[in-house]
Amino acid sequence: MNFREATAYLDGLISEATSQQRYAEIKLERMKDLLRRLGDPHLSLKVVLVAGTKGKGSTCAMISSILAASGMTVGLHAKPHLEDVRERIQVDGRPVGTKTFARLVARMRPHSEAMREGRWGPPSYFEATVALALMHFSSVPVDLAVLEVGLGGRLDATNVTSPLVSVITPISLDHTEVLGDTITAIATEKAGIIRDHGIVVSAPQEKEASAVIAATCEEHCARLIQVGEEVTWERRTSTRDGQQFTIFGRFGVYEDLWIPLLGAHQVVNAATAVATIECLRDFGYAVPPDAIRRGLASVRWPARVELFSRRPCILLDVAHNPASMAALRAVLEELFPGRRVILVYGMLETKDYRGTTAVIAPCAHHIIATRPHHPHALDASILAKEARQFVPVVEVVENQLSAMAHALSLAEREDVICVTGSFYLVGEIRRALRRKVLR
Repeated sequence: MNFREATAYLDGLISEATSQQRYAEIKLERMKDLLRRLGDPHLSLKVVLVAGTKGKGSTCAMISSILAASGMTVGLHAKPHLEDVRERIQVDGRPVGTKTFARLVARMRPHSEAMREGRWGPPSYFEATVALALMHFSSVPVDLAVLEVGLGGRLDATNVTSPLVSVITPISLDHTEVLGDTITAIATEKAGIIRDHGIVVSAPQEKEASAVIAATCEEHCARLIQVGEEVTWERRTSTRDGQQFTIFGRFGVYEDLWIPLLGAHQVVNAATAVATIECLRDFGYAVPPDAIRRGLASVRWPARVELFSRRPCILLDVAHNPASMAALRAVLEELFPGRRVILVYGMLETKDYRGTTAVIAPCAHHIIATRPHHPHALDASILAKEARQFVPVVEVVENQLSAMAHALSLAEREDVICVTGSFYLVGEIRRALRRKVLR
């Protein structure tokens, strides 16, 4: 099996993803079945498990970068990918090689096929990629694996692991059709990663989410570290190149740290990452302050308010719900005041496109509504109709690359082109920009 055949096989599992009803029905039994057939690779791993609605990918990237800077071999599982499925399986910041990826899929495939006749059916795409990551991390082997939860927490495929530290980033409304339509319901699902007598790091939360996390920790006799109370931060400076800040941890003050990521929310993510690093001391992982400094300074996390180029500025961000879009809006207002903003905008129909549009559309002077390449893409004309409540100049360009080309043709040197609304939209446009397909 070569890489193309491997990705084609995985893509074939997408149509077999669990339905809304099956989400609760299968619990974690299917994932456990797959891993059992593969020799239970997760049982040999030391894991940090990160759930949340926003910021979990960035927090995972920061934790991984700090650990790697301290000299450890670190596995990172993140999702979804932007351009290449191998981004989901990284060791020390490098995606798994194509040949290794193909070998992993070839090893998994007979077990996946055998499961078709079983009680739970074959794995979903996400379950398969998590299994591939666990297989790879076990075989390397890594010193620590940092795993980003996919959906919720309690029933997510990553929750078969036994984390040293469970991390919960800010919780807001998303995936409401599956997780519930209140903060309390969603927080209950995400708090499912908390273990008996475990250690939990929580980013600042809304009152309802904070109450759920605290109650769950008490129920499980778990120790809760609250960022914003026991670990705090002070933002010093912010530019279009990054930001400087100080974190006041439980074991020390980390002064004048730097991250090349934009937005005040990333400083909160950094504080959450540092709080997690400090917790790992309990397990013998001592990370010196200099590794924290170097790890944060070297972190790379594409398409999270990424300033891809200048003149015109091209800002790429995968925000797709009101909370994450509010963070993007804050960056636009802070770092690009008075600039004309051309918004290239596309969403999935499964997302809260009305609430999200209400947040970001008023920042734009010109909106180009488009359609991500995805089976559940929202019709661009529906998105345009919603945007016209806030911005008079709204166009529809169905093809996403054509939409970006149109934005480039309209933009003057001091304008900002902001591409957002979906991983699938931003990923394809970013790939085209990197390959200089778009001018």
